[in-house]
Amino acid sequence: RNACKFENVNHVILATSDLESDAELEHHTYKPSVVFHKGDPDDVIQRYLDIVRKLKVDVVIRVTADMPFIDNEIGQILLQEHFKNGSDFTSGSKAAVGTNVEILTASALEEVKRYFPSAAYSEYMTWYFMNNEEHFKINKVKLPEKYVRNYRLTLDYQEDLDLFLEIEKHFTNEKKEYSIIELYKFLDDNPEFVALNSHLTLKYKTDQSLIDTLNKCTKIKA
Repeated sequence: RNACKFENVNHVILATSDLESDAELEHHTYKPSVVFHKGDPDDVIQRYLDIVRKLKVDVVIRVTADMPFIDNEIGQILLQEHFKNGSDFTSGSKAAVGTNVEILTASALEEVKRYFPSAAYSEYMTWYFMNNEEHFKINKVKLPEKYVRNYRLTLDYQEDLDLFLEIEKHFTNEKKEYSIIELYKFLDDNPEFVALNSHLTLKYKTDQSLIDTLNKCTKIKA
């Protein structure tokens, strides 16, 4: 629903796997105009490229399924900076986990695929760019302070879902339209809800074995 609010886009695409377990998602696109695409269950970059090539898309705003609290305001800042700097990969710095988006050029995805015909860890797509700054023009954008928080708004654990349900309850009860500013106001005013999941860590930042594997498998060899 929040992706459908983004401005300056030609398509909103739900790109999932071709596994039967994901087929149900076709009934949850929220708008008839959303493109539903089924692709490779493991190679996410290939999944992206299949639909990007079909629709002749030049630039992708990447959103992952575990981050429903994305916001058009942050998206527009990053999109503008991406084009202004002629970047291959753009993202915000210091955004709350789960509120950032990534802007990718289709040509950069094609380049990654050229080096990694089978991108085994491409659910961690960010690493293929951040680990290869000599190959891609990376743009880390400093976001305005009003968009900067240390909240955890990604979905991995039950505690995350507990927080999400409290957020949804707030917007429903107050009959408010979602915005990142309204969300932050609610969380700033209710630290007891923030505490539901603030103790949890991100595996790709704390699991050294995973970090070592990603560094090894996503780095373009000279």
